[in-house]
Amino acid sequence: MLKVVIDTNIFVASFLGKNDQSYPAQIISMWHARAFTLVMSPQILRELVAKLLEKGIDEDVVEDFVMLIGKIALHIPGAYESTKLDQVDPDDNIFLAASFESKADYIVSYDAKSLLPLKYFHGAQIVLPSLFMRVLIGNTAKDKTQTADADKVDKQEEP
Repeated sequence: MLKVVIDTNIFVASFLGKNDQSYPAQIISMWHARAFTLVMSPQILRELVAKLLEKGIDEDVVEDFVMLIGKIALHIPGAYESTKLDQVDPDDNIFLAASFESKADYIVSYDAKSLLPLKYFHGAQIVLPSLFMRVLIGNTAKDKTQTADADKVDKQEEP
């Protein structure tokens, strides 16, 4: 399963967006459906909670979301907090560090200033939500095809 670090700007866009078909909303929905594994470090969780509350998201909603993250995200210790790159906003280093520590496949972000220009970081591709949704849809279609193919093989092998 894909391991993915999601920038807090994607979560904020999902919560504040008025369209539940927006890419950020779809990504969060796909995570709920276990289409990928969300990577969460203590540093990212702190920033996420602070940003959601700062943007006026109700405390109860934030608390419920944190509980959901606690149940189904991949929690890492955040040991690589000190990952630093000169051209990257110091606040964005937490996403790179989490990606490095977890060996993530993707970092999803809207940060065109410092994260997206990197394109890759230690094997993780850094992408916009629209591109990540194409990846997820492609993986979902591939999984369905593989399941259908396996079902055909099973039926052929039945006496």
